[in-house]
Amino acid sequence: MYKDQKEDNLIYPPSIDFTEMVKALTHPQAFPFALPEKSPLSLVQTHASAVVLTADLVYKLKKPQNFGFFDYSTPELRQHFCQQEVLLNAPLAPGVYLGIAPVVALHEKRYRFGPTLPPNDTPLPGTSFEGGMVVDYAVVMERLPDDATLEAWVQADRADLPRLAEIARTVASFHATTRTDEHVASFGSLDVILGNWEENFAQIRPYVGRTIDAATYDHIVMFVRHFLQRRTALFANRMHEGHIRDCHGDLRLQHIYILEKTEPSVPRKSRIVFLDRIEFNERFRYSDVASEIAFLTMELDIASRSDLAQGFVDAYVAVTGDETLREVLPFYLCYRACVRGKVLSFQLDEQEVPEAQRTISSGQAQAFFSLAAHYANAPTRPLLVMIGGLMGTGKSTLALSLQHESGWALFSSDALRKRLVQLDPAHPQADSFGQGVYQPAWTARTYDALRAEAGNALSSGRSVLLDASFVRRADRQMMAHEAIRHGAAVVFVECVCSREAALMRLGQRWRTRTEASAASSKEASLASDGRPDLYDAQHNIWEAFVADEKPHVRHLVVTTTQPLAHYRERVLDVLGLPRLCCKLEPHIREIS
Repeated sequence: MYKDQKEDNLIYPPSIDFTEMVKALTHPQAFPFALPEKSPLSLVQTHASAVVLTADLVYKLKKPQNFGFFDYSTPELRQHFCQQEVLLNAPLAPGVYLGIAPVVALHEKRYRFGPTLPPNDTPLPGTSFEGGMVVDYAVVMERLPDDATLEAWVQADRADLPRLAEIARTVASFHATTRTDEHVASFGSLDVILGNWEENFAQIRPYVGRTIDAATYDHIVMFVRHFLQRRTALFANRMHEGHIRDCHGDLRLQHIYILEKTEPSVPRKSRIVFLDRIEFNERFRYSDVASEIAFLTMELDIASRSDLAQGFVDAYVAVTGDETLREVLPFYLCYRACVRGKVLSFQLDEQEVPEAQRTISSGQAQAFFSLAAHYANAPTRPLLVMIGGLMGTGKSTLALSLQHESGWALFSSDALRKRLVQLDPAHPQADSFGQGVYQPAWTARTYDALRAEAGNALSSGRSVLLDASFVRRADRQMMAHEAIRHGAAVVFVECVCSREAALMRLGQRWRTRTEASAASSKEASLASDGRPDLYDAQHNIWEAFVADEKPHVRHLVVTTTQPLAHYRERVLDVLGLPRLCCKLEPHIREIS
C-alpha cells in the first residue's frame, strides 16, 4: 500500500510529513463538526503522541516512531494500538474514551479528522473515506477538566490522606479483578525483570553526561544487579502468590482524575477514573502490583508529598494484606524513577518538541534520576534485625513500628513462648524470674523456635525483625549464624533507657494487662509479662555486646526516651531503607 520510509526512528509514507499533517489538524476546518467561534485549539507533544485539544474533546495521534519498547511505525500498527487503547481504557474511565477518528488526506496536503467510530469499525489505511484517503488515526476522548487530575489536586494542596486512601482502594479493587494466569505471571520472572532493566540501561546510556552522571548510572546498575541476585526467592514467591497481574502500567498523577459533581439535595459526589493504561506493550502492563504502586508513590514523593505517598502505600497494604510489597517497593521505586527520567530524556532528541519544553524536560529528568539513586541505597540482601534490650526499654514498640514501615516479617519471643506452652498471648503470667514458662528450658526452646521462624522467612528472601530480650550473647550469635547461612546481613538494635523510665513503663503495662479489658488492649497483644519486680534480676544477668560479636553483627544502641518517630526514622536510615518522609534528627549512636 505504502512504501515505508525510515529516518531517525520516523517511518511514514513518503508523501506525508507527520509534522505537517499535525499542524494541519490544529485548524478548525480539520474537524468533522463546526467548532464554536474562537474556540481554543492547542497541541501537546509527548515522546509518543501528538495531542490536539478542543474545548470539549481530545484527539490523540500516535507518532510514527519505533523506540523498541513501542512500535507505531506503520499506519496499520497505529490503527491497531488505537483500538487497543480504547478497549483497554474504557472500563477504567467509563464514558471518557469515545472511539477512534480516522485521519483523512485530501487534495493539496490538506487533512481532517473523520467521524468518531467504534474501535473495531475503523477503515483500513489507504481506504477511500469521506472524500479522501485514510492515512492515520486518533483516539478520541472527552476532555476532562485540567484541575481534576491528581497532579492538580496535589499542586493546589487539595489532596489529603482520605482521598489517597480512596484511590488506593480503587486500585486494589482493580488489581483484584484483573487478569492473572501462568502467562501473566511469567512476566514476574527474573529473566523478564532483568530484561526490562537491561533495556532501560541501554536507552539511558546515551544520556549519561546529559541528564544523568556516570557515577549515578553505575550506582543504579550495581543496585539492580545485586538486588536481583540476592532476592531470587522473594521474586519467585511473589509470582507464586499471584501478585503479577495485568496492571494499568502508567499510574501517574496526570492519569488519575477525581471528578466531582454536585446534584440537588445530594452531598458532593466524586468518581475516580484512570486514563492512559498502556496498550503498546504487554510487558509493561503485566507486572508485579508493587511496580504499579511504586509508580504513583514515586510521583507523590517527587512532588514533595511523601506524606500522601506513605498514606497511599499504607492504605493499599491494609486492603490487600500484601506486606511483602513493602520489601520490594524500593526496587520498583528505583525502576519507576528511572523510566520517568529516561522518557523525559528522549525529548531532548525530538526536534518537534519546542526548545523550552526540552529544557524543562532535561531538568525534570535529572531530578528523577537523582531520586532513583536515592532509592538505590536500599539494602540488596535480606536483613535479620534483632531488637533487644531489658524489659521496659520499648523494644516491642519499636519492632512493631519498624514492621509497619518495612513490611518485613516480625517474630516475637513473647508470642512464641505462649504458643509453645499453649497459652493465650493476652493472658498475663505472673511467674517469678526464671520460673514457670520462663525457666531456662522453655527459654531455650523459645529461642530455638525464633531461629526456625527466622530461617524460614530468610529462605523465602524476606528480611526479618526479631523482638526478644537477647540477654545472652549465645542467643545473639545463634541468630547471626542462621542469618549468615541464608546470606543475610545482621543488625542488633539494643534499646536502652533509664531504670526509672523502664520501671514506670512496666508498672503501667502490667496494670493494663491485668485489667478485665486486657484481652482487647494493645498492650495485651504484645504478650509481654515483664513487671517492675523482675527488672533488676534481668539486669543482673545481661551480657553486654562485645568485640567478638562485631565481625558478623552490626550493633546499634538506641535511647528510647525520645519520641518514637525520632529514633525509628534513624534506625530505618541505618538499615538502609530509603525514606519517603522527611528525615528527623535521631537520638541514636552507632558503636560498631
